[in-house]
Amino acid sequence: MTIPVIESWAPREIEDAAKMNSRISDVHRFLSNPPAARMVGMKRKMMAGGSYSVLPFYPLGTEGENGTSYETWPGMVPTFKADWTMQADTAWQFVVPIDGRYRITLSGAWNTASALGDNRHQFRVEVGVDMTIGTGEAVAAASVATISPSQSTSYTLCGGHSTVQKLKAGSKVQFASRCDSSSEYAWANEEVSWQYRWGSFAEIRWVGTL
Repeated sequence: MTIPVIESWAPREIEDAAKMNSRISDVHRFLSNPPAARMVGMKRKMMAGGSYSVLPFYPLGTEGENGTSYETWPGMVPTFKADWTMQADTAWQFVVPIDGRYRITLSGAWNTASALGDNRHQFRVEVGVDMTIGTGEAVAAASVATISPSQSTSYTLCGGHSTVQKLKAGSKVQFASRCDSSSEYAWANEEVSWQYRWGSFAEIRWVGTL
């Protein structure tokens, strides 16, 4: 499926079923189900401080009964089988199916090995588009937006951010975080709180043409 062509009506033009479908039904069908996808964060522990680490997600439908993941168009969330980093099937990225403006959202929770009180953690998350290779540093190099989650306790950070970007069909979107104030840290870690798991997600949605 592609974006329907918006056609104009001519004065006194004869209406037939084919024209009604192409000019009304097809447009309504697309607008009611535009390209969109959501994936739930998969716990990743012992990410090293001082460098970027790619954030992993559960393959669609495998995150458990309290999670919500989906794709409205097939192929938006590919599964990487037996991923060596996580030792499990994993999702790492969104793949854009058609040209357009897309709203990209990331929200989640991280916990650090070092507790800081009044001294705030040095922490950031990058949204990368069309990375050259699948590393955290490559995601950061291809970043189109930076997220700085709020510090909720002396050793945890929570927060989210949305950005709208112009993307071409086939573009890939990944996320990577970095902490310079702790030797290691974790993402979507339900061992600290189940809310960290269910509250950690990424979503992408087509919102308009280029």
